[in-house]
Amino acid sequence: LKSYGLVPCHGDPCVFTMEKEMQTPDGPRKERLFIGVYVDDMFVLSSHDDEHSLYHHFTAKLQDSWDVEDEGPVSDLLNVEIERVGDCVILKQAAYIKKLVANYLADGVIPPSHQASKTPADDSLTQLVADALCQDAADIDPVLLKKYQSLVGALLYCAVNTRPDVAVSVGYLCRAMGKPTPELYEAAQRVLFYLGRHGEIGLCYRGDDAPCSGMTDSDWGVKHSTSGFVFKLSQAAISWASKRQPSVALSSCEAELMAASEAAKEAAFLGDYLAELGVRDDSPMRLAMDNQAGRDLAYNPEHHSRTKHIQRRHYFVREMVEDFRITVPFVGTNDNDADFFTKVISKSTKFFELRDRIMNVPSHQRLSRA
Repeated sequence: LKSYGLVPCHGDPCVFTMEKEMQTPDGPRKERLFIGVYVDDMFVLSSHDDEHSLYHHFTAKLQDSWDVEDEGPVSDLLNVEIERVGDCVILKQAAYIKKLVANYLADGVIPPSHQASKTPADDSLTQLVADALCQDAADIDPVLLKKYQSLVGALLYCAVNTRPDVAVSVGYLCRAMGKPTPELYEAAQRVLFYLGRHGEIGLCYRGDDAPCSGMTDSDWGVKHSTSGFVFKLSQAAISWASKRQPSVALSSCEAELMAASEAAKEAAFLGDYLAELGVRDDSPMRLAMDNQAGRDLAYNPEHHSRTKHIQRRHYFVREMVEDFRITVPFVGTNDNDADFFTKVISKSTKFFELRDRIMNVPSHQRLSRA
């Protein structure tokens, strides 16, 4: 690819770009080529695809050196389905989820008792994980361990690719990956029940002029809090995370600051990466949060008795603000999408409202609620 003139991106060295002026019967035109590579699979985006295009020249050159097959417009890539509906592009994993249901559920059937209105987890999940971590490693059933790790690993592939709606549930399940209990295995099955009932939804992207922006939040816990963030572009999430904080926060403000600094790292990556792809200007990226004290610390360089203990690395968000790479506006708690990634939301009305907003679920696929 490099020999042809393509340049790897700094943000992702498996993505190559090229911009070139091509001569056509209608005169010269500037074209762009984007290529993503995974082992022996290539995903190509081109501005033009006629016989005079850069895409045509590239594929012809590729076929001179390698035995390649052009499979045409992409419909499936690494178990992610790509569907075009009107002016939308939808990424989903319906077929993959069906395989999971067939492999991990008895007779491949979701119990009738688990209706579509149920959420992936309930409030008991956090306690189940805490209880599991307290058990003696010698008491772990090896058969259960293998089944649990296999199922949760499969669910994780959904959670990080196209299903942010199960990110929190799967994140908690992963914390007990080495010490599962029968109750936790049932909790993992519940996540699969949910995915099976809602397997056809995905991330629905519709182009608009809104720049990439993010939100961050934390759920202050007695021990380690949970950080969450989400970044959206073209009306749906492009990056999200739900992570256990590495150290104990002594206040909700400190927990929010730690979460914001983690989100600021992602903002730095996305900003540079999108700029490389030519889809972002130089304006600072918005990273909203709903904690006023935490937001003030992102701007205020002063230290006082309540914050002098906070480690320097947690002030990365302030450095990003000072470098004009991000801004940190305040957002109300009810409007903070990142709240979705900090704790288990068992109330179905709130869960599905946030899910539909984050994934931009079309109205005809939304759960009917009275």
